[in-house]
Amino acid sequence: MIKKEAPQNGTATRAFAVLEVILKNGPIKPKQICELTGLGRTAVHRSIHLLAEQGWVRTQLGDRACIATYQFDQLAADANFSQPVQDQIHPILKELCTAHYLHGDIAFLFSGGNIKLVESTDSKIDIKQPISLVSSDITIAIFSIMKPEQITRLSTIAMKSMDKEESQEIVSGGLAKSIVKARREGNMAWAYNDSIVSIPFYDKTQLYGAVRLRQKYASSTGRQTLTYVASELRKRLKDVFESVEDIHFR
Repeated sequence: MIKKEAPQNGTATRAFAVLEVILKNGPIKPKQICELTGLGRTAVHRSIHLLAEQGWVRTQLGDRACIATYQFDQLAADANFSQPVQDQIHPILKELCTAHYLHGDIAFLFSGGNIKLVESTDSKIDIKQPISLVSSDITIAIFSIMKPEQITRLSTIAMKSMDKEESQEIVSGGLAKSIVKARREGNMAWAYNDSIVSIPFYDKTQLYGAVRLRQKYASSTGRQTLTYVASELRKRLKDVFESVEDIHFR
């Protein structure tokens, strides 16, 4: 086991360091927690006492080793967690959007054909709003890396709850044309006079999704900036934006 450096001073910081060790290594005795965290005996015992008061950990009968409680397990089960790929995208998207005055959104295609925004740099965006499975540039980007049979299956399911206008977009071939255009653009779906672009991903967690980049302010070099930031995302997150077999409609 690798010994960690002692964390900075602070009751909460020490308590979280102890909790992390218990979650990863429990049941674990206080002496071992001291070795793994670099904290002193008194600090570890105080942290254990604090965590036990909250009902998150307890000591086992007999050997007094520390273990997480069912209450903590339930707390974790009820919490909202980000997807692993979302955690990878977040810091780089934030960095690039800040540097180039853009807004960035992250969306996923979940089971049942639901596409949802899960995070955005724009505080005004309501991420709870549903995304159209037909007309959104995010959807077009995701569909551009999917197999035709997958698109057909999702579209068929979605048509049951679509309004007439959206259904017509599928039946008339408008959706197919948009997907083909995105593929020709290098799997990039442009919208609103090239002020918005969405790029898709299909990562190792087998989740389809897309990152949407939006200009904060209209600019004559907007498309160039968006293209550059999109290419940087793909370059710096190769594991996320890994290459997908080129697919064409027949």
